[in-house]
Amino acid sequence: MCGQQDLFVDLDETIQGLVTFGDTSKVPVKGKGNIPIKLKNGDHSYIADVYYVLAITHNMLSIDQLIEKGYTFYTKNCHLTVKDYNGRLIAYVKMSKNRMFPLNIQYDAAKCLNAITNNKEWLWHLRLGNLNFTSLKMLASKKMVKGMPHIDHPDEVCESCVLSKHHRSSFAKEVNWKANKPLELVHTDVCGPIKSISIGQNRYFSRKTWIYFLKRKSEVLNCFKDFKAIVEK
Repeated sequence: MCGQQDLFVDLDETIQGLVTFGDTSKVPVKGKGNIPIKLKNGDHSYIADVYYVLAITHNMLSIDQLIEKGYTFYTKNCHLTVKDYNGRLIAYVKMSKNRMFPLNIQYDAAKCLNAITNNKEWLWHLRLGNLNFTSLKMLASKKMVKGMPHIDHPDEVCESCVLSKHHRSSFAKEVNWKANKPLELVHTDVCGPIKSISIGQNRYFSRKTWIYFLKRKSEVLNCFKDFKAIVEK
C-alpha cells in the first residue's frame, strides 16, 4: 500500500474498497497500480498491484503476498533476510526500535522524452507524418490546409525519412553453403524488452523451432503427436 500518488507510473482509480488495520480502523482504497523502482545494479523494475491508500503515512509491503509469489523470509540477530524464488538476496533489513523492518527502496521516476522545434517547416513536416516538402509547399500554396503558412524546403535532411526509404538488398534465391550436420546452422531470435516483467524478472525471450521432414502432408498429425510428447516430457 502507498499513500503517495506521484509514485505511481499508472493508477486504475476505478478500483475501490476498504483496508482494515489492526486497531479495526478502516481507510478507503482510491485505486491500484504499479510503482517503478531502481535496483542497486541499475536495472529498473516495478512493485505491482499496489493499493493507493491516501490515509497512510508510510508505504507498506505485504510479506504474505511476497510469500505467495515465492519469496522466502528468515530472521536472525534482529535482521530480516529476503530472498526471491531463485535464492537471490533481495533485502537485508535491520529491525528498528519499534520492531519494524524499514525497507529502503529507491523509487524511479517515470520519464517522458519530448522534442521541441521552432522551425515551422519541420513542425508541419512532422505533423503530417513526415510528408515531403514539395507536397507541403503545394498544400500551403493552394491553401488546402487551414492555418498552414508558406513552406520553404529546408537545407537539412530528415534522418527518419532517409532511414525509412533506405534501399535494402533482396534476399538471395540460392545460398552457396548449406548445413550438413545437426546444429551446424542455428537460427535464433530474441524478442524484447517487454514492459510486463515475468515472475522470474525477465524482459526478453528467445525462441527455437523444431523442424520435421515429411514425405506427405497427411503425416502432419502423427508428427505433431510426437512433438507434443517430446515437449511435455
